[in-house]
Amino acid sequence: MKKTFTYLLLAIIIIGCGKTRPLHIGSKDFTEQFILAEMVAQLLENEKIVVKRSFPYGDTFSLLEAIKHGDLDIYVEYNGTGLIMLGQPPVNDGDEAFEKVKKLFQPLGLEWLDRLGFANNYVLLMRRDRALSLKISKISDLTKIPTNIKLAVEPEFITRPLDGLSALQRRYGLNRMLPIIKDNDKSIVYQALLDGKVDVAEGFSTEGRIEDFGLTVLEDDLEFFPVYQPSPLVRASTLERYPKLRPILKKLTGLIDTTSMRQMNREVELEGQDYQVVARDFLIKHQLIKQKAKSAKSEELTIVAGLLNDVSGSISKALRAVRKTFPGRRVNVSQLTDPLAAIQSGEARLGILSAEAFFTLTDDFLPLTNKTIEAVGVIGNRMAHIVTLQNSDINSMADIKKLGVGVKNGASARSAEMIFTSLEKLDNMELLYEENLSKQVQALKNNELDALFLMVPVGHEELMLMMNQEIFKLLSLTGWKTGNNLIRFPFFRLARIPMNTYEQQSSIIETVSTQMVLAGPTPIDTIIGDRGPATVISANVQPLSDSLVLQLNKELSIDEKLDPAIPAANILNQQTKPLSNPLNPSKIESIFNFFIMLAIAFLFFLFIREEKT
Repeated sequence: MKKTFTYLLLAIIIIGCGKTRPLHIGSKDFTEQFILAEMVAQLLENEKIVVKRSFPYGDTFSLLEAIKHGDLDIYVEYNGTGLIMLGQPPVNDGDEAFEKVKKLFQPLGLEWLDRLGFANNYVLLMRRDRALSLKISKISDLTKIPTNIKLAVEPEFITRPLDGLSALQRRYGLNRMLPIIKDNDKSIVYQALLDGKVDVAEGFSTEGRIEDFGLTVLEDDLEFFPVYQPSPLVRASTLERYPKLRPILKKLTGLIDTTSMRQMNREVELEGQDYQVVARDFLIKHQLIKQKAKSAKSEELTIVAGLLNDVSGSISKALRAVRKTFPGRRVNVSQLTDPLAAIQSGEARLGILSAEAFFTLTDDFLPLTNKTIEAVGVIGNRMAHIVTLQNSDINSMADIKKLGVGVKNGASARSAEMIFTSLEKLDNMELLYEENLSKQVQALKNNELDALFLMVPVGHEELMLMMNQEIFKLLSLTGWKTGNNLIRFPFFRLARIPMNTYEQQSSIIETVSTQMVLAGPTPIDTIIGDRGPATVISANVQPLSDSLVLQLNKELSIDEKLDPAIPAANILNQQTKPLSNPLNPSKIESIFNFFIMLAIAFLFFLFIREEKT
């Protein structure tokens, strides 16, 4: 009787354990998978279902084998991947791919639940300015690149037989596309593209860096790449064991679009957020779970830039440097009419400025140096562009009576005020300010303006779009090296825009350039003795420490040093100054000097002695 009771008790325990066995959720080893798997886990936990997490569990093959054999209950899979894993040809129609995988996986005891709403497809990416300059918008257009097409890829893309590099080359006839950069680290792939080492990079449509760095996604005009739409893949036996599972996960159906997934990936990969927090915040936002505690967001750091700063150019370069210097911080970029004022008020910690922002025009001959900001590293250069209509009578600066200079206090406006003041042309010229560049472009087309003045990098995307219309021309900025212009405004350096940089530009354009830099507030204790509008600074500013300045300078990693005319952080000046001889020499130098003096004294003694004899 006692034995029977023991066996019965064991049986009850085993049955009880079977009922409470956690639902095992797995994921692949990348950010998007962690976020999606965590959403599934938190939704189930919200319904009092006990789950076990294996994030990551392994690669696609490992996950598929595990769920077939019951080691996993559920993971998020992509319909395109499911077809390829079963040896099926790739499909670029999402509905067709979904119906196929549902039928093919049913005999395996696996069920595809409804799709989550987005596709994470392979894409080819270019820097926006490069794509604009070559008029490339789709993959077929890559043949316009006159030389070999340099490509940055992950090694797996090269080896994939159905949707990889070789198949892509055959489909599009891109035999000149050569993989120059091959690395599993996606940050290295993107860095190569942003630094101009390659023309094109392979990526995925939901990666946060695409919007962050303002990259152009080339249209897959021949529909080569398969569709990859995610769905929860679940064991049929698990659905029987947990009847509530299907309606719970149906709440995610169609809820996540590409923009949302990009943003969530960005928050984890680029801002250092915890993927569990990001998943929870998304579910709370869509009222799928209740907020139990305030999300622990990291402190935000703001960079300010002007309205005409390129996202794929100067902004992306500054972002990369700041994120490496402040790992785990949320870095926000704001494009404002007056970034200098935002730094001085403490609204922003750092800003993208150019040389003219460090000086203010006064009634004196020389401009007043702005002591409230200091440069920490070089981002690039801006050049003066004077744009007018091809069919107009405006052929030199002397013909200009009405000049559009963009937003008040912007880089273009400040530069124009200084340049045309120094050239003594403002008496016969009216500078017109406007925040919206497109309005001034239209005013130029309507002959309401004689010309536009833009202080932007060569190849700036908005300027490139203007010049591609083939109705505008550039004027040379002449006379700068005469008189005292180079003494009064030494930070404007003589430069040239090479011929054929823009449409219909058949000659070299003479102009001036300024350095574009990353800048921050000057430590308060170094602003002593100056008074006036250029030295007003808020007590809320947070100057950078010397170590942060040095790290940012290093991360900007440009060979060009700061222009000596631009006020730089003290630590950078100290590093570039030649070391003077110390007042107190070392012991070795002292001994050496002592023996030299003895030798001189001995020679002098011999000379005196010889004279006496």
